[in-house]
Amino acid sequence: MTQALEKAFQEAAKLPGEEQEVFAGFILDELAFCAAVREGIEAADRGEVVSIEEVKKMIPKWASR
Repeated sequence: MTQALEKAFQEAAKLPGEEQEVFAGFILDELAFCAAVREGIEAADRGEVVSIEEVKKMIPKWASR
């Protein structure tokens, strides 16, 4: 674990329980986002891409969720 991450957890441990839960949720959301970005970059590196035209067709489906 890096020193920065260790310090962040030490500071978070000082927070009241409810705020620790919020902090943990934020960190987990950020980790999930970073993993998704890495996955997308790896897919693009493998040539697994779609055209802009295909993406434009997908947008209405995303917006309706």
